[in-house]
Amino acid sequence: MSPFDNTVKISAINLDDKEYLSKIINGYVKDSAGDNTALRNSASGKNFFNRDDVLKALTNIQLTYKSKYIAGQQVNINTDKFQTALLNSMAKMSNVTVPKTMNQIDGRTIDFVEMIFGAFLRDQNISGAIKTLLLRLQIPVIKTSLIDHNFFYDNKHPARTLLDTVAHLGIGIDDEDNTVYQTINLILDQLLRSFDKNTVSFRTALTSLQRLKTIEQKNLKQNEDVTRAQIVKEHARQIVLSELQYHTMNIKLPKPIQPLLLNNWSTYMFGSYLKFGKSSYEWQESIDILKIVTKSLSTINNRKEWLSLNNNYEEIVTTIRAKLATTKQNKEKSHIATENLKRHYEKTIHNSEYFEEKALTEENDISLKDSVYADNSQDEPSPSEKTQQTSIDIISELPEYVRPGVWFKIYTGEDTPPRRLKLSIITEEDARMIFVDRKGTMVIEKNASKFNIELLNDQSHLLEDHSVFDHALSQVIANISNNGK
Repeated sequence: MSPFDNTVKISAINLDDKEYLSKIINGYVKDSAGDNTALRNSASGKNFFNRDDVLKALTNIQLTYKSKYIAGQQVNINTDKFQTALLNSMAKMSNVTVPKTMNQIDGRTIDFVEMIFGAFLRDQNISGAIKTLLLRLQIPVIKTSLIDHNFFYDNKHPARTLLDTVAHLGIGIDDEDNTVYQTINLILDQLLRSFDKNTVSFRTALTSLQRLKTIEQKNLKQNEDVTRAQIVKEHARQIVLSELQYHTMNIKLPKPIQPLLLNNWSTYMFGSYLKFGKSSYEWQESIDILKIVTKSLSTINNRKEWLSLNNNYEEIVTTIRAKLATTKQNKEKSHIATENLKRHYEKTIHNSEYFEEKALTEENDISLKDSVYADNSQDEPSPSEKTQQTSIDIISELPEYVRPGVWFKIYTGEDTPPRRLKLSIITEEDARMIFVDRKGTMVIEKNASKFNIELLNDQSHLLEDHSVFDHALSQVIANISNNGK
C-alpha cells in the first residue's frame, strides 16, 4: 500500500446504475419538460452554431480563458460569462452576420459540466490551490463531454482519472509555492497546449502525473520512515528513563553499580523496546530483571531476604551478563559493571547481620524466578504503565477512521491557518498523535483527547481521499433528481 493510499474513501452513489445515470443526464441535457421547438431547431441547425463550431471555439479560448478559485467568493464559476466568451469566439471565427446562439443540447451539456466543477469547488477535501488547478481543466473536460458520449458513464475515462489524480496528489498541498503544485501546473500547461479532440493528451498527462506520484510516494516513505524512527527512539528513551527513575527512587544506588543500571542496562532496555516493541516478552523481561536488581539492592531486613540474595545473586549476575552480551556495548565496560555488581552482592552478604557461614555451602533449592525478588504480587504499576492504561482508554474513544496514514485538515490555533497533514503515529503509551506534511516531516503533535474534541467541534476534520469526479457527479445527479429536472 502506498503512503498516499491508506486514507478513508467514500463510495460513489448510484453511479453504477448506468440506466439511471443516462435517464437523469439526458433528461437534463434535452430538458424534456422544456420547449420542443428549441430541440427541433437544435437538430436542424437554424440560428445555432453546430458542434464543430463549438469545439473550434473552445480550442480557441483553451489557453486564454482562465478561472481562479478565490476562497469566500460566492461565484467562482460564471457560466453566463463563459458562454458569452464562447459565443463571441464562435462569432469571430464564423464571421456571421445573422446572430446565432448555441444549441440547447450543447449549452445544457456545458452547464452540466460546469455544475460538476462547481461541486469540485464546494468539496472541503480539496484545497484552494488544487481547486485552481482543477479549474484549468474546464475547457478540455467540456470538449471531452461533447465529443465522447461515454464520458459521464465510464469511471475509468482518462479525463476523469486525470481530475482524480490531480486531487489525490494535492491532498497535502496548501499553497501554490509547493514544488509538486508547480510540477502539476506545468503538466496541465502541456495538456492545454496539445489537447484537441482525442484522449492522447489526457493519457500523456496521466503518465507524467503517475511518474510524479511514484517519486512523491518514494520520497514521502523515506522521509516519514526517518521521522517515525526518530520519534520512536525519543519515545523509547523517555519510557526507559521513566522506568529507571521509578524503580530506583526508593533505593540509594551504590556508586559502583550506577554505570550498570544507568548506562549498560538502560541501553539493553532501549534496544529491547526498539527491536521488539512495548508489548513484547523481551521488553517486559527487561523491566522484570530491572525490578529484580533494584529489589536485590535494597537493605536486607530478615533472614529470608538474606537467603534469597545468597542463593540467587550469581544467577542475577549471570543473567545480566548474558543479556548484555547480545548488545553491541563495550564488552570490557560491561564486564567491569557486572563484576562490580557481583562484588557488591558478596560484600552485602558477608557484612549482613544475618550472615551464616554454613548457608554459603548449602544447596540452593529456590530458583531466582521463585525468589522474593521475582515476586511482583505487591508491585504497583509504574507511572508509564498507569499512563498507558489511561491512554488506551483515550485512544479507544477516537472515531474509527482516525488511524495512521489518514490525512486531516488540522487546527493549529486561533491566529494561524489550518494545515493539511497526515497522521503518522499514535503512541499507545501516552496517546500522542504525530502529524507529518507531504514531505514526511513532523509538523505538529496533539494529545488524542484534545484532538477528539477538535473533531467534535469541527476545528479539525478528516480529508476524504475519494474520487473527486464521482463525488461531484453524485452531487449533481442528486441535485437534479431532487429538483425534478
